[in-house]
Amino acid sequence: MKKGLLFFLVSLIAFASFSQTKKKQEEISTPLLFSSYWGPIISGNILSAQIIAIAPAVMHVKDNKGQLYQVNNFRFNYSFKSSYKDEETGQSKTIKDLRVSDFNNTNVLTTAWIESIKDNIKPGDQIIINKILFRNKVGKLMIAPDIRITVN
Repeated sequence: MKKGLLFFLVSLIAFASFSQTKKKQEEISTPLLFSSYWGPIISGNILSAQIIAIAPAVMHVKDNKGQLYQVNNFRFNYSFKSSYKDEETGQSKTIKDLRVSDFNNTNVLTTAWIESIKDNIKPGDQIIINKILFRNKVGKLMIAPDIRITVN
């Protein structure tokens, strides 16, 4: 009888302790996913009028929990077609041109770049904003995804 009672008590204590550990499930945290924005634009096919409107906008990074992060540095790549007249043949030729600038310790384009975009943007142009650096909540410097825009 004593052995049966002792077995019952040990079983009861063991069951209670195992059931408590099952109730205390660790909180599952989802990894942070980051998205880069130029004003309200993330990437995609954008109208030239929209690009002109957002040219002076701030670059920022947002995570999947809605937290905003300030951009420290970025590279702006502007690819477009330009034409020129060949002096030897007299024919008009089209070439693909690329302008690139690095922006350090800022999250906006310079006035010269903003004016250039406003004056020259046209359908078919491409804008890639890459090397986007920002600081996370603990101050660690991180790189964010590129922004890729095709102008319509």
